[in-house]
Amino acid sequence: NRENKTYSQYFGQLGVSNMLNKLSQGGLMAQFAAVVIGTFILTETYKFIASVLETRRLEGKKGKRDSSKPVVSGLTNKRGSGGMDLPSKLSQKTIDTIVATAPVVAPKALDITSNFYGRVIGKHPELLAFFNPAHNVPVSLHQPKALAASIVAYASNITDLSPLLAPGGAVEAIANRHVALSIFPAQYVVVYENLMESIAEVLGSVVTPGIAAAWGEAVLFLAKVFIDMEENLYQMIENREGGWSGLADFEVSEIKEVGENIKSVSFKPPRGSPLAGSNFEFSCGHYLSLKVDPEGDGLTAPRHYTVTSPPGVNYLQCTVKKIKGGKVSTYIHEKLKVGDVVKLAAPVGVFTVDEKEVKSAVLVSAGIGITPMINMKRTLGKKVKLRVHVDSSPKAVAHRSVFASCPVLEKFTRVAGGKRPSVKDLVAETLAKAGKDNDFFICGPEEWMTNMQKEFLDCGAKKVMTEVFGSQLATGCPFFQSS
Repeated sequence: NRENKTYSQYFGQLGVSNMLNKLSQGGLMAQFAAVVIGTFILTETYKFIASVLETRRLEGKKGKRDSSKPVVSGLTNKRGSGGMDLPSKLSQKTIDTIVATAPVVAPKALDITSNFYGRVIGKHPELLAFFNPAHNVPVSLHQPKALAASIVAYASNITDLSPLLAPGGAVEAIANRHVALSIFPAQYVVVYENLMESIAEVLGSVVTPGIAAAWGEAVLFLAKVFIDMEENLYQMIENREGGWSGLADFEVSEIKEVGENIKSVSFKPPRGSPLAGSNFEFSCGHYLSLKVDPEGDGLTAPRHYTVTSPPGVNYLQCTVKKIKGGKVSTYIHEKLKVGDVVKLAAPVGVFTVDEKEVKSAVLVSAGIGITPMINMKRTLGKKVKLRVHVDSSPKAVAHRSVFASCPVLEKFTRVAGGKRPSVKDLVAETLAKAGKDNDFFICGPEEWMTNMQKEFLDCGAKKVMTEVFGSQLATGCPFFQSS
């Protein structure tokens, strides 16, 4: 933070460290309950945290919005938590009730979240415009696992919330994804109502009116925390150069083959747009959100793709691999054409680098996981000591020329004599070439990333960050870890 203290030290000043430590000794279920007390701490700190996040995002930017020009926003619903009568703190009665009922709720977390998503989408089919059905019930438990895992994440870190509140951690990642989807405050009320119904249905008669009131207060308090943090992010993206909030119309200006079954699509604001002629500032590693309408019903959820255009130019670009059975990627590859108008949400995300803080970096990717590394290379330049990439063949590597000026370690699985390297061998070869004293950035298949991160740390790597294309909380893959 601004006083160069850890978040643990900051919380310690609030006089709660001993209380949380005692609660944590009760095991995971007790910690799960103690999340409510942890969120009480957030009452005192979330504005401070949001301010730090905004400062970090704006630091080092080449430009901000011209103050003579109006703010550009596609958001039409009421913003901020003002007037919603949401709790700004938790009562002691609520805390006591949550602690007492946690052993019943904790083992049923996934059952509750699965019930919740089936319920809320059934009652509000318009929410399909926000959720990729391939990641949700009844097709997948990916999204329910993410919601359940967020509870466990709070619980397991309740004595020291710094891993969650630190820049690039879980709380910031969730808020960024909500902003990418243009989530608005009234939707939290829908979540509250349906989540409480799911808790009652899954747990049955154990949920007395007093218990329901306590959990309801906890949910509404967390809603306020996120609403206010997300409003801060909306204002941040509105005020950077070429910035806007919500969805804005963009015209497809170029489509280019950049690899086997991989296309880059570039976008510019159409004539007459308040964004026309803008240069677009963002951080390397950010993703933009693309909304198309293959079915003609407006219910296809936005897809999130890493921005592969350089920061500060007058267009935005994403690079998309055609996925078998993927509705949006197939549409992009087979139907989308130059001149078509789509909707974009402004670039956001947490898998970024601060050029001032990184002394040397190693970029590690597999397949389409190379896309975040493109602007990381452009930003870090000679600080990139090595690029490591695993793919099927040289033809399958997108934007390969971007990395021509840095040392490269490539492994191809579908060439003569090629094979998939083991995690152990790949990490050993990487460290032999680049050394351990680097920041390591990894993007690729989830299990591979988890194993690579662990192996790097076991071998003494300095710091390892990962990026999951989807909800990272559903995978168990940490956002970042240090040795």
